[in-house]
Amino acid sequence: MSTVVSTEKPLVVVPPSPPVFRGSELAAKLISAGTAACIAEAITLPMDCTKIKLQVEGGTMASTIRTIAATDGLKGFFRGLTPGLHRQLGFCTIRLGLYDSTKDFYKEKTPLNDGLPLRFAAGISTAVAAVCFAQPTEVVKIRMQAAKAGTVRYTGTLSAYYSIAVTEGTKGLWSGLGPNIVRLSICNIGEVVTYDTVKSSMIRRGLMRDAFPLHFFAAVCAGAVTTTLTSPVDVVKTRFVNSRPGEFKNAGTCAIALAREGGFRIFYKGCVPSFFRITGWNLIMFMTYEQLRKRVSSKLNGY
Repeated sequence: MSTVVSTEKPLVVVPPSPPVFRGSELAAKLISAGTAACIAEAITLPMDCTKIKLQVEGGTMASTIRTIAATDGLKGFFRGLTPGLHRQLGFCTIRLGLYDSTKDFYKEKTPLNDGLPLRFAAGISTAVAAVCFAQPTEVVKIRMQAAKAGTVRYTGTLSAYYSIAVTEGTKGLWSGLGPNIVRLSICNIGEVVTYDTVKSSMIRRGLMRDAFPLHFFAAVCAGAVTTTLTSPVDVVKTRFVNSRPGEFKNAGTCAIALAREGGFRIFYKGCVPSFFRITGWNLIMFMTYEQLRKRVSSKLNGY
């Protein structure tokens, strides 16, 4: 009895490639980014209030802290907390939460390969999207924090949004959009891109594993780079957003006026509290984000 041997090749089923923007993973990153940013904002806000006061009114870091404490007490160091949380929910949820997905999208749809150009493209894209969406929160936060000592410029956060919208329109709510796009793009390169680059490089070379010490080291690197890159733009943005209507024609004229007023050093006014605030913010935010992302992703994948 002869045996028939089949020559047909077995059917191989190729599973479809997963979409670039995967549901539960993306949701975990968005939730974790916004939550971690709000926690970091609440803890580091006193340094941010000090920095903005120093940039607007001048003086030293110590004298600025004494002035805030003497005139407004403890609440003076947390002025602008509510719009600050609004800002982080709008900004960081987009610029960090969408960063990996945007990077994957560019990697799949464009000639960019894994490297700095790809990271720069993803960082700048998410920063621009975040500013265009959430700029009113930035305007309200800065104006509430920069109010003269002992004065109340607005009765509350919603009052600030309403007052600016009524008196200045959308132009007022989105004032400083250009310089803030530049600033947040640079900030995203300094923070998210630096953190991503340092972390992936250390893991790839086997120098550190993906754990707390690496997250700490990468966050400090991100804070140092960000402070150096963003201080000049931050000074111009703060003065421009807080200026009287018509005081400066645009951000360029504001920068020229500042240079004439105090030379090169004025662009690094407030850089010391800014460094401690940015580095502290990065440490808290990234380490909280890493832990939250793992737990939220695990919970979402369980459903």
